Order: sequence, then C-alpha cells, then structure tokens
Amino acid sequence: MAISEEMVTTCFEIVAAVGSAKSCYINAVNLAKQGDFDGAGKSIAEGDAAYKEGHEHHMAILQKDAADQDTEFSLILMHAEDQMMAAETFRVMAEDFIEVYKRLDANK
Repeated sequence: MAISEEMVTTCFEIVAAVGSAKSCYINAVNLAKQGDFDGAGKSIAEGDAAYKEGHEHHMAILQKDAADQDTEFSLILMHAEDQMMAAETFRVMAEDFIEVYKRLDANK
C-alpha cells in the first residue's frame, strides 16, 4: 500500500526539523569546547525550538491514530521517529558534554 503524499510531507517535516535540532546540539558542544558557554546555551535553545517543531508534526500523527483515524505506517515514518530519538539522545549528551567543559574551564 502506498503512503499518502500528506504523510510523506509530514515525515520529511519531522526529519528536517529534528535534523536541524541535532545540528544545533552538536554545535553547542563545539561552542562549549571553545569556552563559549553562552553560545552553547543559545544553540541548545535553538535546537529545542527546532525539535519542538518536529515533535508537533509527530504529535499530529499520534493524535490521528488515537482518534482511530487511518494512519499509515511506513519506513519513512519509522525513519522520522528514529531521527527524533537520535536528536533527543544528542541533546542529553550535549548537556553532559557542556557540563564537563564547564568543569574543565573552572579548573584552569
């Protein structure tokens, strides 16, 4: 069964948004490594805003499913959900790395 164009578009919106979030989280770690903790915090916040956008698209799919409306499962949806989990994992790791870099900076 073919997936609808609407579902494909929604999945790609999720992938794009959470991909941007993941890039922001990686950038935050790089900024912290350079000692720019304010910039790292801003990059985390920017990533959170992008992640929220992806989450909202995903929530729309979940709400359709919860209302017993037809939802389509496909590899592209599974990929979108995988990218969401990866971005969330990167965020947790970024926060930890930023904290480590702060402690190293304080011990200079």
